[in-house]
Amino acid sequence: MASEIVTSLEYLAARLEDPQAQIYQYLYRQHPEVRPLFVLDTDGGVRGAMLQTTIETILDYAAQDRLDHVSLSAWRSHHVAYEVDPELFTRFFVIIRDCVKDTLGHQWTAAMDLAWLDLLRQVEASENG
Repeated sequence: MASEIVTSLEYLAARLEDPQAQIYQYLYRQHPEVRPLFVLDTDGGVRGAMLQTTIETILDYAAQDRLDHVSLSAWRSHHVAYEVDPELFTRFFVIIRDCVKDTLGHQWTAAMDLAWLDLLRQVEASENG
């Protein structure tokens, strides 16, 4: 089932090549309060690295069919230093899913939806240790 996540990300890459701008538009639209956190990221490098790490976490989940809670907790703790609460950290995964789903349109399947839902449940559950 987790392979459906990989398929959805492949479709996204085929459509957008680099989805960074669109994903961050979703983030800023839903959470405009985070925009100032990136004020010094004039070349997009920080946003790119953050997105890459998140996508790698998602792909690791898909490959192993389980979430690496230790790494995810470490990244979540790292974001606390920037005053990003755990719910917003988790929300970034939802934003990526929403961007993929909206971009794919009719190519989005029920199996993709279920696979992403499982991932998001695990990410949310990891908030509490």
